[in-house]
Amino acid sequence: MSSDDEAEHFVGDEQTLHGDSRVVADLTATDAAPIDDDDSDNDTAMPEVDQDAQDESVHTFEGHTGAVFAVAWHPVSNLVATGGADDRVFLWQVGDNTGASTAELSGHTDTVASLRFNVGGSLLASAGLDGHVGIWDTAAGRCKHSLEGPGGAIEWVDWHPRGDLVVAGSEDFTAWLWNAKTAACMQVFTGHSGPVRCGRFTPDGKLVVTGGGEDDASLRVWDPKSGTCLKTVQGQQFHPNGLTALDVHADSSIVLTGAEDGSACLTNIQSGRMLGRLSGHTDSIETAHMSSVMPYSATGSVDGNLIIWDNTTLSVRSTCSHPEAVVKLVLHPSQPLVYTACLDGVARCWDARTGTCTQEWTGHQEGIQDLAVSTDGNSVITGSDDGTARIFTLS
Repeated sequence: MSSDDEAEHFVGDEQTLHGDSRVVADLTATDAAPIDDDDSDNDTAMPEVDQDAQDESVHTFEGHTGAVFAVAWHPVSNLVATGGADDRVFLWQVGDNTGASTAELSGHTDTVASLRFNVGGSLLASAGLDGHVGIWDTAAGRCKHSLEGPGGAIEWVDWHPRGDLVVAGSEDFTAWLWNAKTAACMQVFTGHSGPVRCGRFTPDGKLVVTGGGEDDASLRVWDPKSGTCLKTVQGQQFHPNGLTALDVHADSSIVLTGAEDGSACLTNIQSGRMLGRLSGHTDSIETAHMSSVMPYSATGSVDGNLIIWDNTTLSVRSTCSHPEAVVKLVLHPSQPLVYTACLDGVARCWDARTGTCTQEWTGHQEGIQDLAVSTDGNSVITGSDDGTARIFTLS
């Protein structure tokens, strides 16, 4: 092991499970409704997409002059944000039938790849391929800070769950932590040997987890106060190829990771023990989430599949087929529903208990690149290669 960070290095206890019923990690909340076992392991094929289908969006936002790669929904209001290949960010008010923007936020000099509102919605963070993180005052519609330091493109950004601290990962193998109110750099996390492709704060705000892409292929756990790498998980038994997506369970101890080779793993970051490998995808996993209200996880892949996993057995519950790559998924905050964005230009809603598609939303003319859900979970915003963002609602 290298001496970078003097981190503990954990691999082992790995299990490759395709359907055994042995309980490895029970993440069920005490008040969670059970998933009906009769509905497990469904391979649900999608009907053919009607290319002439009508526009089912309730709002269409036009203003970008290039693909829309990033969308976000304000946590307490009907304000949404979009960012894209034209280097611009827009704030839009849902319900404005004219489609006019609340504010156009300019300042990035390259594609805006990720957007996140802070917990109260007063600030918006934008990650740019120009290596800058923009901090925007959402009420005033202006730039508060341009956070600098990384030497490479930034593809993701995340907020502390209770404070105005923002973390982002860079192509230059580092992750950075700033105070968004003062623009002060608080930590630079160094140790990855490849681009930091994914990351976030744990829900309790005590740790930062990051995933390294390409040859790095490691999951690292950081102390945000000291900048120390507390644990490193990597090796052929973990992910043989670079990490592409991760999520942290609400208990802040279990991390779901996805990688370029289509492998997914669950790891206990308190002990550093890998709980098991999730086998089912045949191509790169682009998106991954863990439910906070029921014992399931979901991953979406370039192979066109959304897979819903049972957390208690680490087995496939349902494989939900799409005509093209699944690039983003989000979970309903309180119901067993999964929303997916697909490169066929259709957004879909899936029942996580049965693996059935309950609703399709058409209207985009090209592939969907990002998707975000409203606070009540009943509406989604999508961003597309066609240069528009659209709002769809549950029927």
